[in-house]
Amino acid sequence: MKKRIAELSLVTAIFAAVFFLISGDNASARSVNDGVGRTSFTWLKTISDAGISSAGGTFAARDDASAMLVHPAAIAGITSGQVKMSYVSHYVDTQYGFIGYARRIKDRDLGVRLTYVNYGSFNGRDLNNESTGTFTAGDVGLTFNYAKKVRDDLKLGAMASVISSKIDDYTAQAATVDIGAVYYPPFEGFTVGAALMNMGKVIKSYSNGYDETMPVYLSVGIRKKLSHAPLTLFTDAIFPNDNDVIYAYGVEVSIQEKLFIYVGTRSLSEIDKESLKSKTDYSGTQSFGFGLELSSYRFNYAFSPDTFSLGKIHKITLSSQTK
Repeated sequence: MKKRIAELSLVTAIFAAVFFLISGDNASARSVNDGVGRTSFTWLKTISDAGISSAGGTFAARDDASAMLVHPAAIAGITSGQVKMSYVSHYVDTQYGFIGYARRIKDRDLGVRLTYVNYGSFNGRDLNNESTGTFTAGDVGLTFNYAKKVRDDLKLGAMASVISSKIDDYTAQAATVDIGAVYYPPFEGFTVGAALMNMGKVIKSYSNGYDETMPVYLSVGIRKKLSHAPLTLFTDAIFPNDNDVIYAYGVEVSIQEKLFIYVGTRSLSEIDKESLKSKTDYSGTQSFGFGLELSSYRFNYAFSPDTFSLGKIHKITLSSQTK
């Protein structure tokens, strides 16, 4: 019991210290980024997986089923085929999700994922404000994932994607590459990881002569699974090219390795704080969820409250092992 209390106290102190150091009220450390609103294909920054989203979106140090086909290195070392599907009901009737499959083929850990975004229907108007009927908008992406367990304590991986976006009769295309690593240091229960996402180029823009930039971001984080308590703690720092640095925290509670409870939070950018009239980074950014693992199936659900008066977000993910 004393060992359990000591471990929990130490980990709590570490996470508290990190929290206060990186989220203190320091105006020079957090300022409005000049790149806000200047990137294309911004939906690439969203995470569809419910298990990750409900724990604050922390994924840099994950290698479990939640990270499969999300973190570039997560499929390294898989021992069976994995099927994964995700659905998200987002703001203002937007829906998105993916379906993917990963398995080992001749000592190679490979995966493929098809992602879609449906923005719904819109009422068109001309320059005279006359109705031109309705039109639709959406995106689709095809991703290939390759990863390798190079050592017992290190996994590396990469994902390459081709993406197409459509608004009415206008289209745009892009190609991206993601790279990631998961490392297991010689400390019990600790995992560290990093992922550099959405490096790439807009191949075809909606309009000629406009130089577009992809929403690149680096996520680095740690995970700590407590030895004498059913808790796993996560923290990530995300460095985007189109916004302020974002900090994310999550907790997973495991009940007999069958039922999982998640809670998490993410920091607000200066622009978010201004729009919410908030003086603190952590107002209204909470996420919650749960997971069920039955035999070879795992179901995760995530819920995010109405932060920006746009609506609530619901995410559902189902994954299954295959032979």
